[in-house]
Amino acid sequence: MANAKKTPETKAPITLRESRVENILAFMTAGVIGVSILTMLVTLALLGLGVKVAPVVGVVPVVGLPIGVLLMISLLITNVVRKSRENRG
Repeated sequence: MANAKKTPETKAPITLRESRVENILAFMTAGVIGVSILTMLVTLALLGLGVKVAPVVGVVPVVGLPIGVLLMISLLITNVVRKSRENRG
């Protein structure tokens, strides 16, 4: 399932599983933070036009941005762990 691939720039094998986890974390981070920022911009634009916005829409950035930061920290930790494993071998 987790096939090891040798890459020319590194001597240690990188398994698909580690790379997949990093990819998933990166896309989740970008998605959550992107949706939160987009929601803030749309809310500000609608309020500027005088349209009433549902209160639930205001909660999305309050919840999404901390989750995005936690995902970014977990991505950083997985990247540091992978680099330390590569340097050991």
